[in-house]
Amino acid sequence: MVLKGKAGDGLVTPEEARAAGLSFDDPPEPKCRFCGRGLEPLGVVLLGQVRWVSHEACGCEGELAEQAERERREREEAEAAMARRVAESGIKKRFRSAQTSIPAAVSYLGRFGDIQGRGLYFRGGVGAGKTTAASAIARALVYTGYSVIVTTTLEMLDSIQDTYGTGSKSAEGVGRYGRCDLLVLDDLGKEGANSWAMTTLFQVVNRRYEEMLPTIVTSQYGIEEIERRLARGGERETAAAIASRLRETCEVVDLGNRDRRRRG
Repeated sequence: MVLKGKAGDGLVTPEEARAAGLSFDDPPEPKCRFCGRGLEPLGVVLLGQVRWVSHEACGCEGELAEQAERERREREEAEAAMARRVAESGIKKRFRSAQTSIPAAVSYLGRFGDIQGRGLYFRGGVGAGKTTAASAIARALVYTGYSVIVTTTLEMLDSIQDTYGTGSKSAEGVGRYGRCDLLVLDDLGKEGANSWAMTTLFQVVNRRYEEMLPTIVTSQYGIEEIERRLARGGERETAAAIASRLRETCEVVDLGNRDRRRRG
């Protein structure tokens, strides 16, 4: 016999247990600790016998006030945990409440689960809103439960280089950026263009390309310009390979050159 129970969650009352012919010990006589009203016990059926595990809610002011306080604490704890996740993703403090109404960004968020490794390339002048838009996307995806890393290329390269002195292999440093659900590379084009930097940047971009993981890039330079800039240290083939992968996988979103900071 399957009992749905009075509470709709499998718990049964003494009356329901008797009607079903179930075996049980004498039920307790719980009372509300706020108002003293007698409460109906509730039990769970195990191997044909009822075990008394709970009681009905009272609904008095004291109980409702306690429940409201408990829910408030749970909300605060959940918000604090989410704030930690946003901070750990690398989103800078200034952009942790970022929002965006850019159509391409809004559309991207709506179809993120089906994008098959497609990213965005935000090009714009200083203060055009590139980092704000990318951070808004990253923040929304962190809230949704995706693993996200937001970093400048300078910070990423420094982080990977730092692993050399810790006994870790360089592949482990590259792997951190190569396997997250979304990588945001902010301000591409500001990093050095030496052989090590270009090779390492290529390793990250190529890992994500091969695994069909999306990358969002922000830069003052268009993809053709970024290829020339990355090649300025002589690594032309590596620069071309990086640009080629970004060109294939990223939708370019041009935000123009107006400085929003100047407009206040």
